[in-house]
Amino acid sequence: MDAVTLNDYNLEAGFLGGQQEGMLDLQKAMQAGQITGRDTTNQALTQEPLKAESLEKTLKLLEFRTQDIKLWNAIPKLTAYNTVEEFLQLASYGAERGGFYDEGELSDVEDSTYVRRSELVKYMQVTGEVTMQAQMVRSFVDAMRKETENKVQWILRLANKSLTKADSEIIPQEFNSLYKQHASIGVTPDFLYATFEDYYNSNVVIDLRGKSLKQEDVEKGAVKVDENYGSIDTLFAPTTVISALAQDYYQDQRILMNASDGYKGVIGTVPKTIATTLGDAALMSDKFMKADPKKTLANPASSVKAPAAPSSVNVALTADTLVKYSGAELGNVFYAVSSINRYGESNLTAFATPVTLAAGQRPNITVAPGAGAIPASGYVIYRTKVTTAGSPTGLEFFPIFKISVAQVASGYNGASAGVIGDRGYFLPDTEQAFLSEMNEDVMSFKQLAPISKLDLAVLSMSRRFITFLFGTPQLYAPKKMVRYINVGKVLN
Repeated sequence: MDAVTLNDYNLEAGFLGGQQEGMLDLQKAMQAGQITGRDTTNQALTQEPLKAESLEKTLKLLEFRTQDIKLWNAIPKLTAYNTVEEFLQLASYGAERGGFYDEGELSDVEDSTYVRRSELVKYMQVTGEVTMQAQMVRSFVDAMRKETENKVQWILRLANKSLTKADSEIIPQEFNSLYKQHASIGVTPDFLYATFEDYYNSNVVIDLRGKSLKQEDVEKGAVKVDENYGSIDTLFAPTTVISALAQDYYQDQRILMNASDGYKGVIGTVPKTIATTLGDAALMSDKFMKADPKKTLANPASSVKAPAAPSSVNVALTADTLVKYSGAELGNVFYAVSSINRYGESNLTAFATPVTLAAGQRPNITVAPGAGAIPASGYVIYRTKVTTAGSPTGLEFFPIFKISVAQVASGYNGASAGVIGDRGYFLPDTEQAFLSEMNEDVMSFKQLAPISKLDLAVLSMSRRFITFLFGTPQLYAPKKMVRYINVGKVLN
């Protein structure tokens, strides 16, 4: 048989049987245009171009990176040898009295004061799974390797967020965060403060009442740490807090035309360190320290295993001299409550009537639990900013504090049993930060097991594995750390 050549095709009469549109189809197929390979699926090849789709072999990161997890990277890591890690907190060297004696005289005994503490090791883990087919297909990424990396990042995100937010009193499976241990509220002498009011009025809490953090606040914090015989080297805060602090310098900056390095066209200098009387404090912004997101009544539950939302919420006012609300914080607001457990958070249940915040008046919140198969272990109290609205529908609610079911039962913030008091310790739409020294004499993360991977038995056409981290933070010297609360997100 003779070979087929181009002479066998009547190109002048048109391709595909002489049809004029056939030539147009061929021309279209030879032009790339802006159509991707994905867009040619199930299309006739004479209608769309034969075109290779460009897929880079490196999967682009759409979420966070390891360098974003700054608090986790900075906290010292130590080895834990038990599921209960005990330690002693030195509360006092002894009373400052006497000390000079006559020749040959025996001095008085002065006892140091220790507080014996313990923190339970908690278990963070997540399961990953990759099918056999995904392992065989290597078009743009090694699926097993990438899924392992992804699950490590998932654990790191959880650990970093929990370092300032976790509370075992509200969710028993969590460890106690640095902020929770810093408060150390309970029956003395095992705890540093008998009530939250005592903690709030101590020299380790600075309440900015919605103002942005400034250099003078860092200086005040350093002096307070020094009063407790500590040192400072780092200020940790959400990105918005560090940004507002940097913006405070913009109007005072100048360009030195004859400087040794010369002006290179770069305007503005963002401070990386704040100098204080007691030393320099590096400014570390950690996006995972930011407050939990605001919600509306339309937001659904975060998990199918989340508890049912409260069936009803009621708010009434009562006189209380310890209420902190004043000035622009007074006015009409709305309250809402959600239920939480270790799986997630329910939708919000609001009190439909505006509450008028007034000086010396404490809102008392009563919550009726919802009926559900999985019970709540705690509640999140939400509040709007001062508003003129007559209905909570469409308003933005901000989380102000969390409380356990047991705390509700015994009464909270001066309220009677079964009632939650809001004395205004925390304001909506604000952040928190802390100033301390990042060394193992002040704090550490005790690891019973560092971040690890365990392959599970193969029971189907896929490989499953667990990535896990067992540990707990420990704050050895809580008085050598200053906590800023109600920090504004914008410069003011």
